[in-house]
Amino acid sequence: MGVFQLSFVHLVTFSLFQTTTIVQGSKEQFLLYRLRTHRDSRAFACLFNEHKDPIFRYLKAKLPTVQDAEDALSTTFLRLWNYVITSPVDHVSSLTFTIAKGVIADFYRQRKVDIPLTNEEGEDLPLAGEDGKEGIEQRVEVSLIKRIIPTLKSEHQDVIILRFVQGLSVREAARYLQKSESAVRVTLHRAIKELRIKFEQKHCEPPHVSPNSAGTQGDHPVNRP
Repeated sequence: MGVFQLSFVHLVTFSLFQTTTIVQGSKEQFLLYRLRTHRDSRAFACLFNEHKDPIFRYLKAKLPTVQDAEDALSTTFLRLWNYVITSPVDHVSSLTFTIAKGVIADFYRQRKVDIPLTNEEGEDLPLAGEDGKEGIEQRVEVSLIKRIIPTLKSEHQDVIILRFVQGLSVREAARYLQKSESAVRVTLHRAIKELRIKFEQKHCEPPHVSPNSAGTQGDHPVNRP
């Protein structure tokens, strides 16, 4: 294939990409117009179906339980509805992501979340190394990491969730956050470093022993945050 043919293929591919982007953008703007002028619930349903999955994954990664994430999803889209029926919007995905961050912040301001040490049946999870069940150890560590994430800097939380939980590429995360790819890479590097430090501190933290249990073997209460 000659240089001209390669250039032509690239041109056609780029043109198709531009056309798809314009069509998608035009559809979204049409739905937003229907919402502002007619409060069209069907238009909002289209936006909800388009954006609910990535937002729900983000909320599940940030919040302690699936039920909390489901409640937060409802709150997020209720706030989105109240915004889009009164104000112009350029990018629904960015706006929804911003609203979800606010819902998460409200959640943690209103309640204290402990690290769960039991499974769904209420049974104690074995400590790492006991009975050789690697799966249990991984579940404990994942639970611990999910509780550490909200303690990170806000921008570090965002890149960790987008990159490793939602599985976005650096380019996709940069577009989502409206930042350059180089800026996202730098932030991601710093976020991983902060997460690793806090994880090691928490993971190696000795259990708290109350005065009443001092000298008693086998029953050491965990110092919950």
